[in-house]
Amino acid sequence: MPGTVITDLRRRGAVDPGRLLAGPLRGVGLQRLEPGHSTEVAADGVEHALYVTAGSGLAEPPENAVRQDAPPEDHDAEPCDTEPCDAGPRDAGIPLVEGTAVVLPLGTRTVLTAGTAGMEYFHAVLTVPADARTSTGGDEPA
Repeated sequence: MPGTVITDLRRRGAVDPGRLLAGPLRGVGLQRLEPGHSTEVAADGVEHALYVTAGSGLAEPPENAVRQDAPPEDHDAEPCDTEPCDAGPRDAGIPLVEGTAVVLPLGTRTVLTAGTAGMEYFHAVLTVPADARTSTGGDEPA
């Protein structure tokens, strides 16, 4: 099979398939989050597909995620000082376990936080054609 490349992602981590493939796949690799650590994944100009291969964690909207570097909560503050008074219940996020897939379409983002055993996931990055970036969604009137 001329042109075929076999790569051990456990040893190498990530590869750029754009050197061989003409399609939208631009990055693939295994990522590891240590226990309790977080990372933000943003679909700005690209889309992402994630597949949990080991461990567990949580995918949350960025505004709900508690970052390790965030300042401590002020428990003496009035309830409306830190968030809108009409705020509804916060989205608890999506539990991630081995075998869970997450797809981030263009313009979306999430914060991944590893559970107590850490989390490993396969991460694919796909380019988005320029015309798809500028077109409106199918739910909006033309």
